[in-house]
Amino acid sequence: MGQMMWNGLSGIQAANAWMDQIADNLANLQTPGYAAEQGTFADLLTMQVYGNATDPSSAARVTPPGWRGGTGVVRTGEERDFSQAAVVRTGIPTHLAIEGPGFFVVQTPSGRMYTRAGNFIWSRRSDGSFVLATQTGDPVLSAAGQPIVKPADAPSMTVAPDGTVQFGRGRTAKLALVEIGEPSSHLIPEGNGLYRLASGGVAVPARNSSVIQGAVNASNVDETAAMAQLVAAQDFYEENAQAISMANQLLGLADTIRTSGG
Repeated sequence: MGQMMWNGLSGIQAANAWMDQIADNLANLQTPGYAAEQGTFADLLTMQVYGNATDPSSAARVTPPGWRGGTGVVRTGEERDFSQAAVVRTGIPTHLAIEGPGFFVVQTPSGRMYTRAGNFIWSRRSDGSFVLATQTGDPVLSAAGQPIVKPADAPSMTVAPDGTVQFGRGRTAKLALVEIGEPSSHLIPEGNGLYRLASGGVAVPARNSSVIQGAVNASNVDETAAMAQLVAAQDFYEENAQAISMANQLLGLADTIRTSGG
């Protein structure tokens, strides 16, 4: 019964973690470039009992040979779903979407980061110049590793599918656009749609990605699927809560039997 109580408690904790994950996804339905959270769960320990673990002469029952019993559940990992999200046209020249698996490179106070949130802006620096930047002011980098600076007399900016940025006649730069193998395993979320490269991850120049100006990648959260998962998570929570309640009742009954028999 004690194990039953623990199993139920671990199930409730896992259900809470699952519901938190779903809530985060639903809260970011409208966040540009948002990659949906995914989680995996596993048995804490599965034990296999061999032979007759219970003496039939004293207990009048036999544990079936090969019986397997789990000892709870735990969340084993959190990953992001970096599958292609819809491209939403905004008409804003500084907004950039990616078609393909690529990422933009951003310079932050904590080092280089990667993002698919292309709702960029012109951010004014202390010297009065403007750089292409994230919503929080982190500069978007060029292939040369430098910020994309807007010339003072530039009337407009155009961005080609290969990431070439042009200001007027002959003034160009090229966006750093990279691809990362198995990004769900090699990118660590840092907030605001930014990710840092984990140990073992490698960012290489993009070969299968292109840039679309005047658009952003939408969130790739599937609202219908998320709502269905939420119902399943709530059911999972209630089932484990019922298991704990039953275990508590059985423990109370056992105490009553011991008291009356003592």
